[in-house]
Amino acid sequence: MADDLKLHIKQLFSLWTRKSEMSSAAEERDNKGMVIESSVGLMNYFRNMMVGYESTKEVQDLLTNLEKMLYKQGWISSGFFQLHLNNILVTCEQLCDIRYNSNVEEEAVVGFDSESEILLDQLTGTSTKKLQIYTIAGMAGLGKTTLARKLFKDPLIEYMFDIRAWTCVSQVYHKKDLLLGILSYLMNDLTDEIHKMSDEQLGEKLYRLFKGRKYLVLFDDIWDSKAWNDIRMYFPDDRTGSRVLFTSRDIDMSLHVKAARPAHVLRLRTQDESWDIFVKKVYRMGICPSHLEKYGKVITRKCEGLPLAIVIAAGLLKNKWSLYWWRRIAESLTSFMVSDPSQYMDTLDLSYNHLPSHLKPCFLYLGAFPEDYEIPVTKLIWLWIAHGFIHQTGSRLLEDVAEDILMDLIKRSLVMTPTMRTDGRVKTCRIHDILHDFCLRKEKEENFLLNIYRYDKISSMLFSPLEIGKVLLAGRSILIDTYKTLKILDIASIPISSFPHEAAQLINLRYLAIQAHEGSPQPSISNLVYLQMLIILSRKNMLIPKSIWNMVNLRHLYIKSGENIIEEPCGIQVKKKDGCPDLLASMQTLSHVSPRSCRNIFSRTPNLRKLGLCGPLISSLGDLEFPNLSSMEHLQKLKLLNTTVFPEATRSCNPLMFPEKLKKLTLSNTGLDWEEMWTFAWLPNLEVLKLKFHACIGERWETGDAEYKKLKFLKLQDLDIREWVSSSDNFPRLQRLVVHRCLKLDGIPSALGKILTLDVIEVSGCSSSAHESAMRIQKEQEMDGNSFLKVHAKPEL
Repeated sequence: MADDLKLHIKQLFSLWTRKSEMSSAAEERDNKGMVIESSVGLMNYFRNMMVGYESTKEVQDLLTNLEKMLYKQGWISSGFFQLHLNNILVTCEQLCDIRYNSNVEEEAVVGFDSESEILLDQLTGTSTKKLQIYTIAGMAGLGKTTLARKLFKDPLIEYMFDIRAWTCVSQVYHKKDLLLGILSYLMNDLTDEIHKMSDEQLGEKLYRLFKGRKYLVLFDDIWDSKAWNDIRMYFPDDRTGSRVLFTSRDIDMSLHVKAARPAHVLRLRTQDESWDIFVKKVYRMGICPSHLEKYGKVITRKCEGLPLAIVIAAGLLKNKWSLYWWRRIAESLTSFMVSDPSQYMDTLDLSYNHLPSHLKPCFLYLGAFPEDYEIPVTKLIWLWIAHGFIHQTGSRLLEDVAEDILMDLIKRSLVMTPTMRTDGRVKTCRIHDILHDFCLRKEKEENFLLNIYRYDKISSMLFSPLEIGKVLLAGRSILIDTYKTLKILDIASIPISSFPHEAAQLINLRYLAIQAHEGSPQPSISNLVYLQMLIILSRKNMLIPKSIWNMVNLRHLYIKSGENIIEEPCGIQVKKKDGCPDLLASMQTLSHVSPRSCRNIFSRTPNLRKLGLCGPLISSLGDLEFPNLSSMEHLQKLKLLNTTVFPEATRSCNPLMFPEKLKKLTLSNTGLDWEEMWTFAWLPNLEVLKLKFHACIGERWETGDAEYKKLKFLKLQDLDIREWVSSSDNFPRLQRLVVHRCLKLDGIPSALGKILTLDVIEVSGCSSSAHESAMRIQKEQEMDGNSFLKVHAKPEL
């Protein structure tokens, strides 16, 4: 009904709007005849549609009004023409609602065309006759069941398979229920005798029904591979081309059930697809009146491509024609959607209840951040650890355990990943607004009390707790007794004059982030014996007191700027009973530390993984100079920022000064001669190399026969290079190349396009010739059949 009616109305409206384009009386006369014919046809359509309903006054009035509007179109002035069309649409929609009110609407299947094609091909393909398993995965509300149902009902599937069955796997399943669910699809009537059968008898009956036949069985919403393992034996593989299809919220389900391919993971819908779903759910005819379209598109944009959210929003607007109402929903969508949580809580409860106990607090904590906030993963992991959510697993670091937990939540389709790091790991994450509301409700329900991150309405700054932030913004002192049990104090967005001395009295703190003009903490900072993360922003260089060496639980000392000195500990403080120096064994991060204060630091931080050195790194002879790091067996990430000026290009250091396991290296202002780049080719595990702001100087970089064997990411930023000569052999594993603000660079070496692993080239803020060379590489690769390389190039403005 909907498609035919939609086409009919669109044709009529098209004829009406063409009236102004008529150039002759004859054309106008012909168009008028077609309009009248189309109007009569539409009116007859509705009269036939409403047979049996026309006796009610409401229907009679609607039909009369529709007839008047259809035949009055010639007298409508141009200023009111669009309003007139909108009124016709509203009347048609009201008639459709009356006629089809009791009918169940068809699900809006939008944006699944490519997915359907791929899966249909896999399910019906003849490349193998073996029994094969496939999976569809994605977060709750993405449309897994909708897509599966579309496939299940497809005429090609019906034709290709002798028998088909569908069953829903409950979270707490029973083997007998699964078997009966499948049998009920295959048999017209399940007798009492069948219901009384044992699991083994039911399985044997199912096996006989499948034996020798080509079957398709769909398991909807499977939570645990154990359900499949329990009944797998009853699915014979007679080389008939049989298939099993699972839908699951767990992306890794394909591994657990030994699927033929990785899971087909559903994506969020695009803006256009979201709009199509929305319109089909709100209007039976699938046409939105023009005066409501503006707000409708705002609403769908806020749903962020999640069909569940779109359907809930559509429900708020069904049969509502008021422009005021649509504007209200557009402005306050989330509050309206969550006003009736029954629409989504049951669905999301299933996902939450299925989480192992160690994942639940980590998931709920995501609700501590504001809606739509992109959470830095490093910060999230540190906060999880500070709250005590992460527990030791063997000898593994808590940070590694926490990262696995995050990946588990992502695989369960509960967390989205907006940005990725250069090494392919997650950089920021977030959750959908509906999941955010779910977390807040669950926190209250389970008395899961947390310090919530909030924006101050006046300053738009994000901090936790909000009250402390406001107190410090007003220049007042913290009431220590009120916050004795506080574990997290994050006021890094508030610029204050000096490091607050009261902070050292909050002895239960595990995480402290502060922005202070005078950022140096007092020696009393060591009172924070449980502190694990100390993050400081300051406009001045800092002096970190020697008492820091008493803070044995400190894991991350992250200073965001400046050339900062860490005092050497006193002799008494560095001695244990056995005479060995005290160690900060948990310390993993030290950033923006002056090399002048690093004489004994590294012997006391044996497990350091990230180090940033900021200070004079060039010797009087023009050599790159910093403390020997070769003994730091755990160090993986190193940043070198030089603060001194040398009049000529400098020389590199012996590559043996770098730790063997180093994976990421960033150089800034080191002024190296390009010929010195060979040094870094000798680092056996280097995967990421960033050359920023005069890291190297000179007009030409010729890589020669240097081979950066494991390098995956290379960034050139703010360099004065003019010519770059290189081959694909220099970077055999490069995946991503970024060139940013290298204004003199003539072009990207064309040979780099032949690197088989290269996925992305990004060029921005460079010359037009560099931009054009990047685009030329992409065209050359496309001509050679390489469609995988993507080039993003923006010339200098």
